[in-house]
Amino acid sequence: MHLNNRFIYAIALLLMCSGSMLGQTADIDSLKERLDLCTDSFELAQVNLKLAQCYERVDLKLAIEHANKAIEYKESDSLLAEGYNQLGRSYFFMRQLDVAADKFKKAKEKLLEIHDVKRAAIIDIGIGAIQLRQGDYVGTIKTMTQCAGFFERENDLLNAAKCYNNIATAMAELEKYDKAIEFSEKALWIFEDKDLLQYKLITLPNLAAQYSKIGDTIKAIRYNRDAERLAIEMNNKRSLSIIYNNLGSIYLDKDRELAQKYLEETLKIKNELNLKSGIDVTLGNLGYIHLQNKEYELAIDHYKEVENIVNGKQKVFAYDQIAKAYRGSGNYLEALNYSELARSLNDSIQNTENRKEFNEIQTKYETEKAYRENSELKVNNLEIDRKRKRNQNLLITASTLLLMSLAFGYVMHAGALRKKELAQKNLKIQQHEFEKMLKIKELDGIDAIIDAQEHERSTMADDLHDNLGSKIATLRLYIDEIRSNSDSEISEKEQLLEKLKYLADEAYKAVRTIAHNKNSNAFISQGLILATQLIADQISSSNQLSINVINVDVNQFISNTLEIQVFRSIQELLTNIIKHANASEVNIQFSEDDGLLFVMVEDNGNGFDLNSNTKGYGLLNIEKRMDKLSGSINIDTSPGNGTTVILTIPISG
Repeated sequence: MHLNNRFIYAIALLLMCSGSMLGQTADIDSLKERLDLCTDSFELAQVNLKLAQCYERVDLKLAIEHANKAIEYKESDSLLAEGYNQLGRSYFFMRQLDVAADKFKKAKEKLLEIHDVKRAAIIDIGIGAIQLRQGDYVGTIKTMTQCAGFFERENDLLNAAKCYNNIATAMAELEKYDKAIEFSEKALWIFEDKDLLQYKLITLPNLAAQYSKIGDTIKAIRYNRDAERLAIEMNNKRSLSIIYNNLGSIYLDKDRELAQKYLEETLKIKNELNLKSGIDVTLGNLGYIHLQNKEYELAIDHYKEVENIVNGKQKVFAYDQIAKAYRGSGNYLEALNYSELARSLNDSIQNTENRKEFNEIQTKYETEKAYRENSELKVNNLEIDRKRKRNQNLLITASTLLLMSLAFGYVMHAGALRKKELAQKNLKIQQHEFEKMLKIKELDGIDAIIDAQEHERSTMADDLHDNLGSKIATLRLYIDEIRSNSDSEISEKEQLLEKLKYLADEAYKAVRTIAHNKNSNAFISQGLILATQLIADQISSSNQLSINVINVDVNQFISNTLEIQVFRSIQELLTNIIKHANASEVNIQFSEDDGLLFVMVEDNGNGFDLNSNTKGYGLLNIEKRMDKLSGSINIDTSPGNGTTVILTIPISG
């Protein structure tokens, strides 16, 4: 039995990696020369900040030293925020998470003071990474989902992909590996599309670890190999240490010789870069290999290093492995000694847990005891007070009876009013249901009317604009001419002419309005999708339901009639979600392929049983609309697993 392989735990360290890092020795030398020549305090702070960013990859202590020098300059909130951010990153990589969280918090406060909301959201990615590292996986998913939604609305796909990576890691820790793979692949697609090698190097080991967790070692090895080639190309030793550690873990029981090679290379790089995170896993796995190879002295050395790093039950495990190695080497006295250490520490842990449970029970008992004593004291005080007021109560009783009579009459009256209101509400509900039935029965007829109206409007608009509009404009010119010939006269004829001109103006405006209403085609990115975004924002403003609208690649023109039908279908789906799904989040995604419009509406609500024969009126309405548009509706749902609805509609090019 070897130390637990923590693939995802190890790779979480790179999730905050920034594309702006310099990290080259030549850059460091150049900046140090520039530092010696600086005379301006602001420039000095800027150079120190850039040096901190460069040293992040090669020496975290120097990175922190230069970042602290950068924040000595207090005149620029923006530079201060970046300095605190860099400190947060460096402390994060050194596993000083509480210090890192404090620095990120200060960076965010400075950015909010200068109303830089986007950079503040980027700081939230770092805060989410800390939550991830601290094991708050649900908190990580919540923080990163909010960040991803912000960046999607800003069309900032790069930072959205960073959020996807963190969400994937948290999902994997919660053993939701399918979801983890889904978000990792979503992030990888963006990084590959933008040719961002550094972020690909983050995501590839993630995917390798996640596929390993579901038993697909072929894909796990393939993704690790891809990551290894990329890390060597980029000379990224930190990533290589993670990749080799993962490969060593994969081959641990398949090819011990190859596993040992990878793990020793991991250890070499970690010691070279002074990386502490995950080193206990590497040492433990090496100890396991030496133990299996009966190389007991080497196994003991590695497990003793692990003993000095870990605590709690992991230390108990290390003691057990050391005892096993000593038994194998024939040193039964030391084996007995470490077995006793393991037993003693395990008993201590158990006793600590038992004492904690006892203290909780004792605290609960003392709380209940104090509550009982307090209740008894209240009873005694009430008894004394009752005796003192007994005589007064005789007088109060008569008044109380009178008040009760009045109150009873009021209650009876109020009850009658409530019954009346309830009857009116029931009547309104019945009327609403009746109107709903009529709406369903008349839907086909209404749709046919809409089609006819659209066709008729287009034809009528052309006729009005080309014929009647020009004639009315000419009529107005004639009226102006008549008026110019009779300006000296103020008579009934003049008033009549004014009225005629007014009517002509109004008629011409009406004609122009009708003519400009035809709009036989609507640009989808400014019509359907914008309308959907507006209704999504209205619903989301209630803070009860978050709706994200995503346009993947749609830029086709569609008919106004089709646009109206699709929008009504989306409204029906949102109404159903609000009424029945008990969801907290909805994603609406538009895409287009080969003359087809795809609309996906996905919620995380209750779901329902598709096999039941009962369908709501909303879904029946949507099915009718899709039939009319020669489209289709597909529903993927089950109780407790949310609902995904995909509408597929043909559109002209």
